Amino acid sequence: MNICINCGVELEEGLKHCPLCGKNQDEPADVKAETMNYPSDIISLHKKETRKHIWELTGIIAFSGIAVCTIVDLVIGKGIKWSLYADASIVSAWLFLTFILLKIRNVWILITGLSATILMMLLMFDLITPGANWFIPVGLPITLSAAFFACLVVILYRYARFKGFNILAIIFLSAAGFCILIEIILDKYMKGSVDVHWSLFAAISILPIALVLFYVHYRMKKGNKLDSFFHI
Repeated sequence: MNICINCGVELEEGLKHCPLCGKNQDEPADVKAETMNYPSDIISLHKKETRKHIWELTGIIAFSGIAVCTIVDLVIGKGIKWSLYADASIVSAWLFLTFILLKIRNVWILITGLSATILMMLLMFDLITPGANWFIPVGLPITLSAAFFACLVVILYRYARFKGFNILAIIFLSAAGFCILIEIILDKYMKGSVDVHWSLFAAISILPIALVLFYVHYRMKKGNKLDSFFHI
């Protein structure tokens, strides 16, 4: 059995260059050791290149879609009208995909970027809709509320000593609070007064689920396994 002197991959008889890392098997093993390629490095490089190609391809598709929508609107509608909504949506979707493909490890930058993208899209919708004026009283506070609850979940997750069902319970409680905030914001915008109804029922429905998750988390923290807890 022939083994690559660089990355350790099994080689077929007669191969002088490794098909994975490209190392010449006739060279000493210590030549250019500082630039040796290992399988994990090559796989990571391939993944990075794949993400780059996907990002470029999606960019071409996105901006081609924008061009098509704009041209069709100009030809059929004799002006730029509905295509503005499509263009803003396509750009926002592409930016969302960009953040995902970049694999940003800093969660605060990720939340900020996604929130800014949503705000940009909502602002565009508000500007191109005559007489709407709903971005500041509705779109802005709802988006900031979503970002706040996302940050709250991240903070509690990072500072939790034991991570388990308690994180799911926190997410459910955050969703309940977000529903209440949405109804308050919409009531102020549409009625001028606050009259909480559906969001309160949603929060009350979510509360038992969160309590059960907290209870299961407490039991598991005490050393009970999940299968024995449910008598499986």
